[in-house]
Amino acid sequence: MESWMTLSSDVLQYHRRVLTSAAVRAGYAHTCRYDEPAARREIARMTGVVMSVCGPGRGPNTPTMLVEALHRPIAQIAPELFADSGMGSLTVLDGGELSDDVYAEGCEDIVELLSGGVDPARRWLPTWAWMHGELVEREAFQQINEGASEEEYTAHRYFVVKQPAGGERELAELFSQAVGMRKSVRYVPIPADQVFRGKFWWPCPVCQWPMHVDGSQVRCRFPLHNAAYFVRDHSAKGRPLLQRRDGGVPRQPAARSLHREGPKRSMCVETEVWRHIVISGVSEICLFERLEALKERGVEVELWPGKDRYDLLVRVPATGWELRIDVKDYGCAVSLADRLRRKPPAARTIVIPDYRGEAQRDELVELLPNLTVLLVSEVLKAAKAEARKAGWR
Repeated sequence: MESWMTLSSDVLQYHRRVLTSAAVRAGYAHTCRYDEPAARREIARMTGVVMSVCGPGRGPNTPTMLVEALHRPIAQIAPELFADSGMGSLTVLDGGELSDDVYAEGCEDIVELLSGGVDPARRWLPTWAWMHGELVEREAFQQINEGASEEEYTAHRYFVVKQPAGGERELAELFSQAVGMRKSVRYVPIPADQVFRGKFWWPCPVCQWPMHVDGSQVRCRFPLHNAAYFVRDHSAKGRPLLQRRDGGVPRQPAARSLHREGPKRSMCVETEVWRHIVISGVSEICLFERLEALKERGVEVELWPGKDRYDLLVRVPATGWELRIDVKDYGCAVSLADRLRRKPPAARTIVIPDYRGEAQRDELVELLPNLTVLLVSEVLKAAKAEARKAGWR
């Protein structure tokens, strides 16, 4: 590999994404190496991909060395490649298991390593490990776009974000009431690593998806939801209780009984739908509902207009003020800017959750000079200011 210093920023970004994708795939394969016969072969294949990115004499050159490297930030695999990039902080494995970083940030930079070719690992790898998030989202909602009205599309997507888990019959009844008889995205039985002692599960208080269970520790796989708990003891009814890790953690949810069969069978959306649709949808709907609460003050808001041409249309008709918004929740500003340059958004205002902070907002402002970048709180402040101009208090 030629010196990284001679490559353009776009080429560097592509190489980072290839290395990240290979690392995530190898990490997932390592976690199921005893159950999936092809897992060790996949680790070897991804070692080859990493070697091709790093070049001769650089980086791990055996599967064992790669697995060891995945327990450290991937920037250590190719320090020059990840210089001045937040992508390098990703640690794929933690104690031999996939880290929460993979779900929070690793999924953002997946590329199809064998696009147009034969990729035998797709038979057993989860979609999020080899398919870019935009394609995951497109595939999940293809069935509701076809022949659906704008209202049906919005109702279906809203339902999936609000109801990512529950009893099978209850979900079917709620879906029928909210959307009608159209086919829903796929729900599957809650995985074993999200179940406590085979009897109970807990929804994340932020996204409502079943939390990961590791012995007596329970947490949402998306770290920025800050939902982390310890199993404390059992109540008089025999249900396990949770204790918050610290005072900043959301109030602990109640345990729900797990049902493996029958009409109450416990189900949830698949991991890729949770990561690419539910997680982003939580931020989008939260902002929508906060703006909708300003309706009596003259603020109007639409969610996913034109079947998600963009996320929100906010208006104050009395003043003529209008804002078209895309809500983005990315861990790495450089990755987000790269995606928006490759596919310019229909909305000219990008909004990020407050927990991403002013530092990420300022970095995006510098990276995307042709777009307006705001925090959620800044959008709410602007809408309230316009309402006051119209004479509302």
